[in-house]
Amino acid sequence: MKSSRIKIFALATTTWIMLSGLSTAGDGIQSHLPNQAATITLSSDAPVNGSTLLLEIDTPKVSPPLMNLQIQFDNQSIPLLQHPIRPDNAFFGMVAIPLQAKLGPSMLTVAWEDSNGKHKHSIAFRIIAGSYLTDRLSVDPGKVDLSKTDLARVKREKKEINRIYASGSMQRLWQGLFQLPVNSMVTSAFGNKRTFNGQLRSYHNGVDFRAPVGQPVFAANSGIVKLAKNLFFSGNLIIVDHGTGVFSNYAHLSRINVEPGQHIEKGQPLGLSGATGRVNGPHLHWGVKLNGTYIDPLQFADVIAALVGTEAG
Repeated sequence: MKSSRIKIFALATTTWIMLSGLSTAGDGIQSHLPNQAATITLSSDAPVNGSTLLLEIDTPKVSPPLMNLQIQFDNQSIPLLQHPIRPDNAFFGMVAIPLQAKLGPSMLTVAWEDSNGKHKHSIAFRIIAGSYLTDRLSVDPGKVDLSKTDLARVKREKKEINRIYASGSMQRLWQGLFQLPVNSMVTSAFGNKRTFNGQLRSYHNGVDFRAPVGQPVFAANSGIVKLAKNLFFSGNLIIVDHGTGVFSNYAHLSRINVEPGQHIEKGQPLGLSGATGRVNGPHLHWGVKLNGTYIDPLQFADVIAALVGTEAG
């Protein structure tokens, strides 16, 4: 559901934020919108950089109606969507805290209109540093010091990927819990510094799972395949649009079994794990991007679990 549907609902008399009990750093916080009532639930008062902050909003139907309810973080509008398991007057939003976010005090801004005009209210929280490590990897030198031809290819592929991530569906295509793409051990966590042949070149924007060549890889949730091809760094890569600003990607595959434009279901086989692209051995890289920002896929799956509760399809 698009955020514009919020316009038909209203807030009543005392708004507050309560704890949601997510497995994330920090406790919940409480806040009140002046002269209004709705319940806004934030998952943490101290989210880790690279994590997802969940907000849930209950808006009772009262008169006069509250219009144009909007949430902003770091000059970005956060999509508000119909809550997946609660009544029609309940909504949720997911705030992606960038890995490179400034640590310390931060805030969400709540804006709305009513018969008395326009209003704003700030909800303060703080961003804390995650316990990220360093991965030291030895790879093909040609994947670190690029030729002019390879550099041009990387630039073209980056533009193509950026276009895909900028054109996602706001319809919720995912249902229920997000599942892991393989049942295996994590060998490299999200957020780690990545040194290739002794050179710091990136920060890990996903998680790596132990996976030999040829292990089946499954869709984390339902959605539409937006890309399925070989890229220079990612090797054979699949990107799935799950709607509501959520994408997942599956990299270094030895085989791709889906095509762009194909609708896929949760748990559907996408391909086989491999060792294509810039790797030091076979494994599966799984990434999740939310509202244009890479976030920790495992913590994101926990956020969805807190949102939907038990499996709902």
